[in-house]
Amino acid sequence: MPIFLIGYMGSGKSTLGRNLEKHMDIEFIDLDHVIEKDLGLQVPHIFREKGESFFREKEHAILTSLNCANNTIIATGGGTPCFFNNHNCMKKMGSTIYLKVTPIELYKRLQFDNKRPLLFDNKLNLQDFINEQLLEREKYYQMSDYTIESDGISVNDVYKLINKII
Repeated sequence: MPIFLIGYMGSGKSTLGRNLEKHMDIEFIDLDHVIEKDLGLQVPHIFREKGESFFREKEHAILTSLNCANNTIIATGGGTPCFFNNHNCMKKMGSTIYLKVTPIELYKRLQFDNKRPLLFDNKLNLQDFINEQLLEREKYYQMSDYTIESDGISVNDVYKLINKII
């Protein structure tokens, strides 16, 4: 079954996915990169030029049209499981793993990140934004088949856990 990595932005989904691809010799798909390739625009530009609603609709269309091999790791966007019943779609297609990172660790990882479209507002209090959005999204993330506490987890630790799943 394909494995979908779910979690808040900065939780390490793409980084872990790329490392697991090398470590486990399996296919890795980054959903945001598939969207970027399809539209010929990077995610921040899609948000700026077409809006979040357009992005979420495209994300859903691409997610539901994925034809993944059994041993595939898919990194989703931080909001992917929160729209259009995407989480249930992913669970029908494979297993979902929530990479759970504490708000304090997320703040450390995101405070200097200028590539995340939802963080473009310079007036934003990042710590408050993370706390509020995480509170909204947590109910979707917790629907996952598995949860991995991921503040300081290594690729090797995730590899061991995933090997128990597949």
